[in-house]
Amino acid sequence: MNQLQWNQFVLAHGPASGSFLHSWEWGEFQKAVGEHVRREVITHEDKTIGLAQWLDRTLPLFGTYSFCPKGPVFSQATDLFQWKRLFQNQLFLRVEPEKQVLMSQAHKSIDLDPAHTLLTDLTQSEESLMFGMHPKTRYNIRVAQKHGVQIHTHTTDFEMVWNMFEQTSTRGQFRLHAKNYYRQMVQLLHTGECQAFLALATHQNLLLAANIMIDFGSTRTYLHGASSNEYRNLMGPYLLHWELMKQAKQKGMETYDWWGMAPPAATGDHPWAGISRFKRGFGGTECQSPGTYDVIGKPMRYYFYQLARRFRRMI
Repeated sequence: MNQLQWNQFVLAHGPASGSFLHSWEWGEFQKAVGEHVRREVITHEDKTIGLAQWLDRTLPLFGTYSFCPKGPVFSQATDLFQWKRLFQNQLFLRVEPEKQVLMSQAHKSIDLDPAHTLLTDLTQSEESLMFGMHPKTRYNIRVAQKHGVQIHTHTTDFEMVWNMFEQTSTRGQFRLHAKNYYRQMVQLLHTGECQAFLALATHQNLLLAANIMIDFGSTRTYLHGASSNEYRNLMGPYLLHWELMKQAKQKGMETYDWWGMAPPAATGDHPWAGISRFKRGFGGTECQSPGTYDVIGKPMRYYFYQLARRFRRMI
């Protein structure tokens, strides 16, 4: 299967959130940052019914496993465990399926990609999008406009924003990839169906906010974001997202994926409570996927792996 056919299948049958992780271009980017990528076409009666873009990894002492972010992608309801040939003598397959993929003999794992997200429908008019926002969000957009905040999209200069990403990571208590990971992302993913770019909010040469965005098919995804510890009164992040939503709409895109939310029932001390409140202010429909699961190939060895994994998290 060539690149065009692969992407067409993913766009037709991929999940509402995170299909870009299964794009051909994303696989090439993963190779560039050191992952061993293996693409697999799943057929039944000479018909393609699924695709899997595996990241093959090794666990010292325990063997190998393969991770398929936001996949595998199937065109019909199926039980993943019936495809035993996918295991290739591995300890387990780590998968993030949609709800139509059944998983017998699967163990719930720690979610690696967001299981909850917010999707904003860009097919609405700009007036309807504004009306669907929280009044405070609309007000903050107008504040940024009044202050003359400037928006810059489709830049690839990651060096200028890295310090801000580090500040935001410390403030929000979440881990970042290495700088080269993000730099490679915005430099390599600039052609083809799946494209990444930096978008900035500035005011009088001051950097206020920066987003890493992914466009794939009809969906624009807010993958990573950072904002300055200073000049927060200028409301740069609000205008940045609004302009990105309008630009995506003008390109004919249909969905703005906010990529990661605290569950609706989460309490105020959830680590994503603040950023989730910010995202919900723009309006949209919340959706949930099953999350990350391990489909076990070697039960006894997997049991000891789980014991070791829990022990590492305790120390």
